[in-house]
Amino acid sequence: MKIDFCRSWLNAVTEFYGSNEMKRVLSIILCVAVAVVLLAGCAKKAPESATVEIWHTYNGAQKAFLEEAAEQFNASQSVYTVKVLAQDYSGFADTVYNAVANKIGPSIIFNYGSTAIDYAAEGLAIDINTYIKEDLKKGDKTMQDIIDSLPEAMKTDVLGFADGGIYYLPGCTTGPVYFYNKTLFDELGIVPPKDWNELEEISKKIYEEKGIAGFHSDGLIDNLQTLIMQNNLGYIDVPNKKVTFCTPKLAEIFDWYAENCKMGYFEFNTIGAYASEDLANGEIASFSGSCVNDQYITMLNGAELGMAPWISTSNGVSFYTAWNRGPVFLSRNKNVDRGAYEFAKFFMTPKMNGGWAKANSAISPYGTTEKDADYQAYINNLPATSALPCVYANLSASGSFPNVPGAAQIRNIVVEALNNVVDGKISAEEAVKKLEKDCNKALQG
Repeated sequence: MKIDFCRSWLNAVTEFYGSNEMKRVLSIILCVAVAVVLLAGCAKKAPESATVEIWHTYNGAQKAFLEEAAEQFNASQSVYTVKVLAQDYSGFADTVYNAVANKIGPSIIFNYGSTAIDYAAEGLAIDINTYIKEDLKKGDKTMQDIIDSLPEAMKTDVLGFADGGIYYLPGCTTGPVYFYNKTLFDELGIVPPKDWNELEEISKKIYEEKGIAGFHSDGLIDNLQTLIMQNNLGYIDVPNKKVTFCTPKLAEIFDWYAENCKMGYFEFNTIGAYASEDLANGEIASFSGSCVNDQYITMLNGAELGMAPWISTSNGVSFYTAWNRGPVFLSRNKNVDRGAYEFAKFFMTPKMNGGWAKANSAISPYGTTEKDADYQAYINNLPATSALPCVYANLSASGSFPNVPGAAQIRNIVVEALNNVVDGKISAEEAVKKLEKDCNKALQG
């Protein structure tokens, strides 16, 4: 229709002017006009800008870093816009879920892989495998290289979803540390334990000479999972939806732990409100717990606080429980979902990921970040009062567990089973039988 109009216009003009030269000039003009029209019709429409929302409850350094990261990403390209929106901590989980279910929520929140399970099960999370594969076809290995650089045992946290999808990525890592009364240890001529047998031996000596428990597990499930893995019991058979660790060896572990509690070598429950408080007050001699306790322990009566890497190897098997928190990818629409992935790819590059670890007083789990000079300067210059070097020492042994429905319930079931054994309500053998039944039921829904 546009071409016919141009021809009609040419005929009218040439008829009016009647000049052959004019006809030639106008013919050239017509050809150019037609070419412009055709090219305009064939050109691809530029992608519309998509707004990616990140909802969070951070403040201080984390909030500032997220906002700066969004500004840098937005300045680096013109297709996507990232907005960082602070939310109230109270009710955050419910607020996010309701918004995502109604397609008006965030594209990214920062949480654990276990949070992504529920969203993925209901079709509300994005499998970024799709985008990684598209990148690889174009020769872009950025995200694949980042994931490949994780410690082998930690890859389960990313690749261990039931359907094989990737709905979450670790952003930074923390983990348990051994906190102890260094003054007391020096007096008794003992050092932090390297394995579980040494832990029992020093706890017994402390109890016999000082009359206090030598050890408490602040985060019992993490220690039980570590014992399970370091005894080669496996964890979850994902395809068959059942646990593998309910063996006679687990009953032995339960009996061993309960006996140490009975003898007074281990303290099962805290005496005060927190394990950090009990250590500071001299009620216990040591505990294993989150590395953030370095901020909360103020030793009393002139005692000195000691920190050491937590037990990462026993029976020749290395395994250290890593706590990873990072972006969970939530569904919005096609354009926005791709934008969330592109921001994550930007956010996980060495310079950005190293900065995020620093903002969280944590460490990066990625080998790609490990090579960054600024990150190395951060790791090498941590203050003497920081527990992070103890986490960093165990990074190569860091492991994780499959992110499948029922995994969170298993953690509670295992702790309850040991609790009943310690209280004498049930034998270890009976506890393990019941444990297997309850765990498999949780996995099978």
